Amino acid sequence: MRRSFTAILQKEFRHILRDPMTLLSVLLMPIVLVLIFGYTIKNEIENAHIAVLDYSQSHHSRQLINSLTASGYFSIQQQLRSEKEVERFFQKTTGSMVIIIPEHFDRTIMKNNYGTIQVIMDASDLNVSTTLVSYVNQVVAQYQHSLAPTATNTQAVEIRVTMQYNPKLESAYMFIPGNIALIMILITSLMTSITLSKERETGSWRLLAITPTNQIIIVLGKIIPYMLLSLLCTAMVIVLGIIIFKMPMYGNIALLLLLCFLFMFNACALGVLTSVFASTQQVAMLTCMLGLFLPTLLLSGFIFPIENMPVILQILSHVLPAKWFILALRDIMIKGAGLELLWLPVTILTSLTIVLMAVSVKRLSMRII
Repeated sequence: MRRSFTAILQKEFRHILRDPMTLLSVLLMPIVLVLIFGYTIKNEIENAHIAVLDYSQSHHSRQLINSLTASGYFSIQQQLRSEKEVERFFQKTTGSMVIIIPEHFDRTIMKNNYGTIQVIMDASDLNVSTTLVSYVNQVVAQYQHSLAPTATNTQAVEIRVTMQYNPKLESAYMFIPGNIALIMILITSLMTSITLSKERETGSWRLLAITPTNQIIIVLGKIIPYMLLSLLCTAMVIVLGIIIFKMPMYGNIALLLLLCFLFMFNACALGVLTSVFASTQQVAMLTCMLGLFLPTLLLSGFIFPIENMPVILQILSHVLPAKWFILALRDIMIKGAGLELLWLPVTILTSLTIVLMAVSVKRLSMRII
């Protein structure tokens, strides 16, 4: 009994050591998880992009603006000239907030020890907007104390908050676009990589080289069903979000479909690349989960603000297709943005699609040959 157990144990250890890719994937998993979660799960936001519309142009209004920037929470990206520019600021920039200081702010503060400011939030990202509102309250409270250091329970400045694009603070506005990206990664990338890795693991991969049909055509025949399944699941998520969670759909559906196709081809190309380098189905699955699913979940801005992350992770997020896909989906569905405002995400997704498809097809052809 003991000898049999020892023999089986040795055999399994030898099996693990013979497959260094699987062993490396398993050993890298805790390191990647600790680093990614450690650097992304933060509640603090620094240097949030905001705009200021200062009708007062007075000593007290400038003092308030200086208090906002000195806190480190906010970075003023633009000085607006009228309320007509508020919508344009949210549409064309990554701005999260606009502060409007009324014309008679200085006079009312000096005369009545009371004034109001308006804060307009881009509430399409609920986590960011609610956090920034709490920051504004903190800064204004400190500003009030500087106006009347000895006063207690005195509200010198009233903050009137407007949640633009999501007045009811519906969490569905945030998680539905992110869920679409995750579904496409899981179905298209994961299933593509597992399917092609299985062919290689079972030895049938070499048979592709001797078939009379073009090898790329055969591969397309294997992965197109998963692409169609991914599109079907995406449509189901959108319909359920609209019907059950009252998710708005203000934008162009054709533009939304274009983005879905672009991201789907990105995910497909990444799945093919994973299968080329993975020796087994297990390695393909682990690689997709660590290299595609987790970055999509944590580094795309789906759950945690990208501004919170270290510079290296922020740079990595810029080359992550999911970031631009989720950003564009939110803008289309919630803001009704058109192609003239989404040219950057569309251009980046198109470029990434062309590059990834070219690299994956080339590597796949070399592997088959």
